[in-house]
Amino acid sequence: MLAEIQTELINQLGLDQVTLIPLGQPISISFYNKWLAENYYGSMNYLKEHAQMKADPRKINPDFQSVITVTQTYFPTVDPTSVKLPARTALYAQNSDYHFWLKEKLNQIISQFQTKYPSEIFSPYVDSGPILEKDIAYRAGHGWFGKNSCLIHPQKGSLFFIAEILTSLKVEPLKAIEINPLPDMCGTCTRCMDICPTQAIIEPKIIKADQCISYLTIESKTIPPVELRSKMNDWFFGCDLCQTVCPWNEKVFRIQKIPASNLTSTEPLLSQDPREHTEMVDFFKMILTSSNKSLQKHFTGTALHRAGGFGLKRNALVVIANRKISELRIEVHSLLNDPKLSELAGWTLENLK
Repeated sequence: MLAEIQTELINQLGLDQVTLIPLGQPISISFYNKWLAENYYGSMNYLKEHAQMKADPRKINPDFQSVITVTQTYFPTVDPTSVKLPARTALYAQNSDYHFWLKEKLNQIISQFQTKYPSEIFSPYVDSGPILEKDIAYRAGHGWFGKNSCLIHPQKGSLFFIAEILTSLKVEPLKAIEINPLPDMCGTCTRCMDICPTQAIIEPKIIKADQCISYLTIESKTIPPVELRSKMNDWFFGCDLCQTVCPWNEKVFRIQKIPASNLTSTEPLLSQDPREHTEMVDFFKMILTSSNKSLQKHFTGTALHRAGGFGLKRNALVVIANRKISELRIEVHSLLNDPKLSELAGWTLENLK
C-alpha cells in the first residue's frame, strides 16, 4: 500500500522521494547539541530554544508516531517563475520562495492520506518547525551528511529541498520496507572545505554560522565583520560554493548536460560582459535608493524577502566594494547618514577609491 501511495505522489507532484518512517530518536542529536554548546549558531538563538523539541518531536505533539519526508530538486529548476537575477545569488533563490509552493505540495499529500486515514493528525513543515530535518531525511535514506553538512544523494547530489509531515499515523499498518541510512561516500574529498572563502567549515560537517556567507547575507541582522567582507566576494544572497564544487553535484551537472555558466561558477568574482555589468549596476542602484518597505514589497514571494530591506542594502554595499562598482559612488554616499549602514557605506567608499 505504501509503495503505491509513494509512487502516485511522486508522479503527481513531481517530487524526488516520499518516504514514511517511524519518528524515532534523531541519530545526530548529540552532534547537534555539541554544535550548539560551541556557540556556532551565530545569532540564531531560536535554534537553542528549540533544542529539546528537536531531541524529541513528540514534545510538539505526543500523538506523533511517524514522519513523511519528501525531497524536491531545485537545480536545474523546472519552476516557470524562476528568474536569473543580475547579482550573484544562491541557486535555490532563483525560484519563487519554496516555503510556499512546497508546503502546498505537502498539503496535497496530507489530503490524500486523510482520505484513507481521516482520524489521524498530519502537520506539515517546510524549514519552519523545531525538528532536525536533515536527520529525518538521513534516516529515510535520502542522503548522507557531507563535509559541508548538506545531505548528499548519489543520484541527486545535494541541490534539493527537504520537507516533512509529522503524523499520528503508525508505520506498521502500511508495511513499510525497512530503510537503512546511506553510507558516507565523501571519502577523503575536502573540496567543499577547501573552497570556502571564509573557512566557515571548521571541520568536517561543522559549520561556524557567523563565518558562513549564506548566514552573513541571509540570516544575520548585523553588518559583517571587516575581516570577512572582502572574502564574501560578489555573493549578494547566499552562497553555493561548497555545493557546486562537490563531485556528486558535478556528476548531476554532467548527466543532465548543464553547461558551464555563472550559475555554477566557483570563481571568486563572476566574469561579466558589458550588458551584465550594466544590469548589475541598475539592480544595485534600485536596491540602494529604494525604501526598506518598498524592497520588502518588491521581493515578496521570493527568497530575497527573507533578508529584508536592510539586509539587501547591506549585501549590495559589500558586493559594490568587492567588484569596485564605482558608478554607484553617489548612491553609496547617500547612506553615510544611515544609522545602521553608515560604517559599511564608508568602508565601501574607501574600497572604491
